[in-house]
Amino acid sequence: MPLLTFAASPPCNQAPVDSALPDSERSQQLTNRAFACVKAGRALQSIALFSELIGVDPESSQAYLNRGNIYLQIRQLDAALADYNHVIKLKPRHFEGWYNRGTAHLAARRYKEALADLSEAIKLEPNFSRAYCNRGLSYLRGGEFEQARVDFEKGLQLEVNLPLCYFGRGEIYFANGKYRDAIEDLTSGINLKPDAEALAHRAAAYEGLGEGSKALNDYRKALSLQPRLKEAQNGIARLSRKKQ
Repeated sequence: MPLLTFAASPPCNQAPVDSALPDSERSQQLTNRAFACVKAGRALQSIALFSELIGVDPESSQAYLNRGNIYLQIRQLDAALADYNHVIKLKPRHFEGWYNRGTAHLAARRYKEALADLSEAIKLEPNFSRAYCNRGLSYLRGGEFEQARVDFEKGLQLEVNLPLCYFGRGEIYFANGKYRDAIEDLTSGINLKPDAEALAHRAAAYEGLGEGSKALNDYRKALSLQPRLKEAQNGIARLSRKKQ
C-alpha cells in the first residue's frame, strides 16, 4: 500500500479558483478543492486541480506527491512514477517519495527498482512496518524467499496487524509444503482484511492437506470477492470433478 497524505476538506466544487488571488491563497484553495474531490471519488478532477497547483507552485513536492498518489490509486503507474521522481528530485530525503515510488514499482512488477526504493525508505524510516511488508513482497516476487521472510517477520515485529506480511509469509510456508503454518498465517491476514487471492492460497493449502470441503468453501469465498479469479475458478472445477 502507498502512504497517502490526504486531508479533510470542504465539498468538491467545480467552480474555477480565481486566478487573480495571491499565489499563497490560490494554492491553499486549490489544495482544499483537490482533497475534497479525492474524498468525493472524483479522481480526474483532483488530478486537474493538483496539476493547476503545480503550475502555481512548481517547487511543491507535496503537490507532486498527492497527484502521484491519485495516479497510483487509478493504476496510471507511469504517471505516478513520474510524479514521485519529482518528489525525490525536489526533496531527496523525502521518505514518502521513496516509499510510494517503491510501491508503484512493485505494482508495476519492477521488483529490482522496488527493492532499491523501499530499502532507501527503510534507511530514512527504519521503524515503518509497511515498508518491510512491501519490500518483503518485492523479494518474494523475485524468488528470494529467505530475504522476504526476514522482512515479513520484521514488519510483524514492528506492528502485529499487517495483513500483507501475513499473506506473504503464508505464501512462503505454502511453497515449502508447510500447509498448516501457511493456513495459520493466511487466516491471520484474512481476519484483518478479507482478500480473494489470500483465500485462494488458503484453499490450495487445505487441498494440500486433503481437506476438500474447506478448500471448496475458500475458493467460493474468493470468487465472491473477485469473480474472475482463475485460481479459484480452477480450484472449484478441480474439486467438483473429484466429487463425481
